[in-house]
Amino acid sequence: MNRSLVILLGALALGAALFGGSYFAGQHACRMTHSADDLGWLRDEFHLGDAEMTRIQKLHEGYLPKCAEMCAKIAAKKSELETALNNTTNVSPVAQQKLAELAALRAQCQAQMLQHFTEVGQTMPPEQGRRYLAEMQRLTLGFHEQTEQTMSGSTGHEHHH
Repeated sequence: MNRSLVILLGALALGAALFGGSYFAGQHACRMTHSADDLGWLRDEFHLGDAEMTRIQKLHEGYLPKCAEMCAKIAAKKSELETALNNTTNVSPVAQQKLAELAALRAQCQAQMLQHFTEVGQTMPPEQGRRYLAEMQRLTLGFHEQTEQTMSGSTGHEHHH
């Protein structure tokens, strides 16, 4: 096998893995990022009081516009990738570049999410904060394409597994 084919197959396998892992993480993340009203689960799960919830709600409301902006960037990059892949029988260098750019945006989004979750966890009592952050890290690192679609308003190509 020549090196280009190995790289191409690797990129396609990575893309498939990213997509496959995104669905379940996205389902959970969607429930967390829609609105402040959706924070009831947080109060119940971590036994938080009114003062803690007020601080968390403020952090959440400040984060939502950043999240929506990042999801819109990701949706736009996905559209560029789809355009580069349309009507072709191979993955061009342009498509490979768009795939790399998409991966970089997703990594940036995950880093922002982790930072937000760290800030939220720091508003909680230490034990609940550690437990919350561990769960959010698990979900965030599991990828989140469904959230990207929801927050960007994209009604593009969807798969149901």
